[in-house]
Amino acid sequence: MTYSDVLNLIKTALSLRPAGTKVQVEDHESAEIAILDYVEQVKTESTGSIVREAHSAATAEVNCNLTWNEAFADSDYSYVVNGFDSLGNPVEIMLVSRSSTKIVVKTLVDATLYAIARPYGGIGA
Repeated sequence: MTYSDVLNLIKTALSLRPAGTKVQVEDHESAEIAILDYVEQVKTESTGSIVREAHSAATAEVNCNLTWNEAFADSDYSYVVNGFDSLGNPVEIMLVSRSSTKIVVKTLVDATLYAIARPYGGIGA
């Protein structure tokens, strides 16, 4: 249920009813239950971390999957990837593809990769 869904239920129950009629108990009750359900939904979404993590060992010039610890709802997210060779030097990382579950990258040398990501849409997206 979205904010707009709840707002429409409230409007239907209170302000969009025919002029001169009383608020119907069933409509009012439905709107109040929708409010409570929406609050619970937002509370549940906000208690989990919206930041995703992934790490992997990359082999030189071979596609490497960095799979998020929790999939996104879609591929609308930003991410940062860092990689280091065996001496601790940073490595160049090239994006091959991305999806809701992972990004696929490639390096020119063997490396250890670390990534974090955050959805554009905000909480729980």
